[in-house]
Amino acid sequence: MSAPTLPPLWLMQVWLPLGWAVVLAALVVLIGARFTRHRGVVWGLPLLVALWTLLPGELSPAYWLGLAFQAPSVLMVLLCAWWGGRVLRGAPGVAHPGKPMVVVLLAALVLGWLLLLDTLAQLLVALYALGFGAPAVAVVALVTVLPLLQAGAAQRVSTWLAPLAVLLFVLLRLPTGNVWDAVLDPWLWLALHVYLLRSIFLRS
Repeated sequence: MSAPTLPPLWLMQVWLPLGWAVVLAALVVLIGARFTRHRGVVWGLPLLVALWTLLPGELSPAYWLGLAFQAPSVLMVLLCAWWGGRVLRGAPGVAHPGKPMVVVLLAALVLGWLLLLDTLAQLLVALYALGFGAPAVAVVALVTVLPLLQAGAAQRVSTWLAPLAVLLFVLLRLPTGNVWDAVLDPWLWLALHVYLLRSIFLRS
């Protein structure tokens, strides 16, 4: 088997604080928007947190988050940037997912459980290692474009985020050279559980 294609070291070092800066800023946007209507707070605090995260070395929360969780997935960063921007603009909440999007979300949840079992050495196949190969990239790319089959889906920015994450992975190999890490990470996996359960609860 040929050696996997990994991103350049300098790009990985740039992605780690940049990715966590976007994720933490989006989290602060959520908290700020819930507890205050003051635009200076809603806009200023996320910016300060993002700048703090971009500091070098142990001064940055990205350093400690990287030690515990490595870098966030490309899709996680894109989702946080898109969602945080919606909140800052005062846009309405995210609509319920259509059937094609539900298929993608369920596939991500199943993948997360399988990767967890792989980490615990409970699978007969080394699933994570397969993420370095071209067949896994092709499968992920195919699954991520399924939501575009829904009528009007191509007009929604959110539908393009997963395909864009795969495209950035193909071009840059971020964050680890493994396609599973590009579209899923532990925090995104947990957030998908909450999102789907919330959607089911609101529909019932």
